[in-house]
Amino acid sequence: MLSGRPPHSGAVRRPLVRWDVALSGCALALTGMLIALGMFGGVFLVAFLDYCPPKTCSSSQILVSVAGSLAVAVAAGIAGLAMTVLRIVERRISWPFAVIALVITVVAIAFGALDYVSAIGY
Repeated sequence: MLSGRPPHSGAVRRPLVRWDVALSGCALALTGMLIALGMFGGVFLVAFLDYCPPKTCSSSQILVSVAGSLAVAVAAGIAGLAMTVLRIVERRISWPFAVIALVITVVAIAFGALDYVSAIGY
């Protein structure tokens, strides 16, 4: 854990692992772009739903599937970002947290898209 006191003047810190920081940054950038694309697509999927036949379509399930999957994706992205930055500051390996956040985001958005298709009735 990080302490509130400044480091000693003679304390030696471990160096940054450059490949770890680069891999973590790439995974977090992909996560952010995927979340932004999911938000953009989700808004358009819900906004331009022209016709929803009552027998095969559920407009409330469409809204829940899109909003729920995006909420999970955003929460995973924020948690992954926080854990990754904390691990980088502590000079510890951080790439697994960034990759896990990316995987959770991909799964959440894919699940939302599949649930959207099933809620429409295709």
